[in-house]
Amino acid sequence: MKKRISILALGFLAVLAFVLLQTLHIVRVGEAAVVTTFGRPVSVIQAPGLYARWPWPVQRVHAMDARIQCMEGAFEETYTMDHRNLVVMAYAGWRVKDPLKFLQSVGSAQQAEQNLEGLIRHYKNGVFGRHVFSDFVNTNRAALRFEAVEREILDSVRPEAEARYGMEVVLVGIRKIALPESITASVFERMKSERKVIEDRILSEGEAEAIRIRAEAGRRRDELLARAEARAKGIRAEGDAEAARQYAVFEKNPELAIFLRKLDALEEILKDKAVVVLGEENAPFDLFRAGAGAATNQAPAAGAKTP
Repeated sequence: MKKRISILALGFLAVLAFVLLQTLHIVRVGEAAVVTTFGRPVSVIQAPGLYARWPWPVQRVHAMDARIQCMEGAFEETYTMDHRNLVVMAYAGWRVKDPLKFLQSVGSAQQAEQNLEGLIRHYKNGVFGRHVFSDFVNTNRAALRFEAVEREILDSVRPEAEARYGMEVVLVGIRKIALPESITASVFERMKSERKVIEDRILSEGEAEAIRIRAEAGRRRDELLARAEARAKGIRAEGDAEAARQYAVFEKNPELAIFLRKLDALEEILKDKAVVVLGEENAPFDLFRAGAGAATNQAPAAGAKTP
């Protein structure tokens, strides 16, 4: 008897637990929920917690992730304002802002991303069509307009996504951009041509500057050589004049010239203080003879007569 009562008690507790599970619902952090009664929405829950409800099939709780989610599109071809085609991959960050509208319009995150991808494709093509090719492919990074393009797409997509699907689009970006194979080669050739033009211009400017520097250096060299030559001519002229003056003096007084030459020879021989033993009859040592004093005295006197 007691065993039967225990089994009945356990069965009752199990049924009670099942009923409680059917009448309670937990909304987790980062979730939102819409409660429907016989398919009609009756409440929206956006705060986490434990909530009571009628068991199925009377009421049903539709939970959804309210955190920011990332949608990444596929590579798609689009055209610029100057009729150049590009292959672009876009991405977006979104979250549920109006749970009821989201449930009624899309129903699931997968369908929401498909709808959002279609919106981005539509507005992306329009925005790219308002920009030229060089805004996306350019050797000058300052000329690229990616941020402006992403902002234009976001400003167009955000209000429509919220109004139609209850979704808040928080960001739109361009993940990758490429060129179709049909035009990649031509673009690279054009870029090479542009770089070649720049290279030739720089080389031409460098060559012109080198010619100018060489010409300036040649001019200064010629100027310095001319100055040096003029200075040398002046020195030679002064030397020639002085030599002519000395020769004139020596022609008037040859004994003085001989005397001075002997003095120069003695100075050259005795400058190292060497011991020299020679006869007085040899010039210029004849100056040391006793009779040379008269000649020595006469030479300066003769020199005194010269101007």
